[in-house]
Amino acid sequence: MKKDTINFKNNYFQISVLAFFSIVIGSSYPYLQYGIDGGLVLSGIVKYHDLNSPMVYYYLNSWTSIHQFSALLLKIGLSVEHISKILMIITSVFFSFGVFLFFFSLTNQKNLSLFIAITSIILGKNFGDTDYPSLVFSEHTYGMLSLASFTFVLGLIANKNILISCILVIVLISIHPIVGVWTFLIVTFCIYYSNTYNIYKKDIFRGVLLGIFIISSSFIFFYFNSIEKIPYDKFLFLNYLDNWDGHRGISKVIHFEYIIKTLLLAVLCVLSLKKMFKSSSYSLHLQIVLFSLTCSLTLYLLFKLVPNIFPEFLKIIMPSRFIMLHTFLGWPIIIGLFIFLTNNYFKNKVILFSSILITLILIQNYDKIYFIKDGVVNNFKIKKESQVLSFIKNENIKSNLIVPSSLVSYVFKKSETPILLHTESLDFVPYHPYLTDKFFHILEKVYDIKNNLPPEKNNPYLSDNYIKNIFENRSKDEWLLIKNEFNVEFIIVPKVWILKLDVNQEDERYKLYQL
Repeated sequence: MKKDTINFKNNYFQISVLAFFSIVIGSSYPYLQYGIDGGLVLSGIVKYHDLNSPMVYYYLNSWTSIHQFSALLLKIGLSVEHISKILMIITSVFFSFGVFLFFFSLTNQKNLSLFIAITSIILGKNFGDTDYPSLVFSEHTYGMLSLASFTFVLGLIANKNILISCILVIVLISIHPIVGVWTFLIVTFCIYYSNTYNIYKKDIFRGVLLGIFIISSSFIFFYFNSIEKIPYDKFLFLNYLDNWDGHRGISKVIHFEYIIKTLLLAVLCVLSLKKMFKSSSYSLHLQIVLFSLTCSLTLYLLFKLVPNIFPEFLKIIMPSRFIMLHTFLGWPIIIGLFIFLTNNYFKNKVILFSSILITLILIQNYDKIYFIKDGVVNNFKIKKESQVLSFIKNENIKSNLIVPSSLVSYVFKKSETPILLHTESLDFVPYHPYLTDKFFHILEKVYDIKNNLPPEKNNPYLSDNYIKNIFENRSKDEWLLIKNEFNVEFIIVPKVWILKLDVNQEDERYKLYQL
């Protein structure tokens, strides 16, 4: 049977319904996106008045179009909340349409494909985590959006939208350079190997050309906004990788459950490709999935079993991360391949069984639907602004704040004021090793870190309990030394914390101390 493709003219109902659910589900999540932080700096809303903080280097020297897109939206007057919703909706649309298009390419069942796609984004069901978490819907913009983009690329290729998919493959390099380069190499190899290039030569050429134009513009903007790097102690950097880094620590733990699911997917891909090759059917999308999961699984096992064969620069990019790229598409592809592989006699029974099973799973997870409903309702509630944060925002402070980990992300976005060190996520150092000396100097002087060792090994995070103990036992004279060295004037902490400093003001959530 000849497979159709999805287009708006013939499938406007399914596309419209899926778009509606994607927007509703995407906007239901309350997450304020980390990707907006860089946009606040690029747009000039958050101004660093000195170079004491390593964060100014991190934001200005990190190339990602997520920061630039956020900065543009901030410049035209959108709020942090609105931009977070937009990023979540884009993610939801990419995930849902990636699943919808890929599943339809296998089954030719448009309504079942719609049902599978909606169920996937409601449940967020995936293969699970490995060394790297499965970031489906979260505040971690970079991992979340790169995973969604990879999913959408495969869906577009499955639907033979080669022009748009080529544009997105190239643009993905500017969204998340590591995942983008991986996707580019995998897709390029499969297009060449499958001889698809000769069939879609014009679309590929135009897509790549447009993509290069977009990322070139992005890189030029990044280049002229970046700042000069500083010398650093390489031994200190190695210390960070050994003791602080949480992603790249070489763990011997092998995630067998995830591997079994991946192998099942691989076997079904091989069987399906054999059937497609016999009938000369279009199979580029499945070849990409099989090649990607084969390469990523090989890298994962090598990194686990013989990590010393990897040079340092490869360890820094986390070679075990790529196995996560098929985590969201995995189950929909497996269900679709089972339907594809069954003969006509059993096909309708398999479709019926799949539909009933997924419906039961959806009913069993009714709490997810209530969560989405409550999230949408909360979008229309007016939230009271913090008096403390409003004061900081309106005072035009030309110094750095000190804030405990649990408050960093929210305070940075709402106060629009530089924070000396973002202690809730200290995993930026591997991408910016030149910040190692600044990083450890602040940890020693402000957070009382001894011998450059973390409170918990391979956990790049300082807990509020740890910080509270340090801050509450520090004398006023010690705080004044920190003020003079790091240009710090205010400290924001939870209301229940009691520091040996003068309280400037407080509200129901925060207490503001002034040095």
